[in-house]
Amino acid sequence: MADPETVLLDEPAGGVNPALIERIGELVRALNAEGRTFLIVEHNMDLVMSLSDHVVVFDRGRPIAAGTPDEVRNDPRVLEAYLGI
Repeated sequence: MADPETVLLDEPAGGVNPALIERIGELVRALNAEGRTFLIVEHNMDLVMSLSDHVVVFDRGRPIAAGTPDEVRNDPRVLEAYLGI
């Protein structure tokens, strides 16, 4: 437990102030640079997109898109599910 290869974070930005969210991001980036892998479940898309190489988006419990942050950000299924566009 003290030195995991993979870390699961469930809503690390939930209810957290913006300064602390930035610090969480810095820590995740530093640990990832050391070789740790992160699986992050999060609704804060700014944080997700800034940290992730690969993103999977779910809608009503089912995956609707997967790819790089840019691919997912521009996917029409994601826009429709989350923005109503």
